[in-house]
Amino acid sequence: MSASNYNWVCFRCRWSTRQPKSARTIPRCSQCDADLYCLGYKVAVPRKLDARGWRKLHLDCRKRLLALSDRQAVLRVREVHAAERDVARLRALGPARGKQKAIKKLEERARG
Repeated sequence: MSASNYNWVCFRCRWSTRQPKSARTIPRCSQCDADLYCLGYKVAVPRKLDARGWRKLHLDCRKRLLALSDRQAVLRVREVHAAERDVARLRALGPARGKQKAIKKLEERARG
């Protein structure tokens, strides 16, 4: 495991700190006591007075979060459709031991 630190920022206060990536808790802003946002160790943090840089960084982070939630939604839909296809395939087969239990399990997975 590398010994790099992550950049954590507060967009409201334009404050940043570095914490080890092995830390188990989310750090809090020392000025407004809000949870900090993790940028990782490769993203550059703008100077405190660079309002345009902070705004751009905030928008980039929001875009990444939205893209992540979109990818997760697509994966969830794919999982549901796969479970539905498996249920249809099992129902099309002839009678077999344990088939009803497998169908019930797949239907629960499809419902979420």
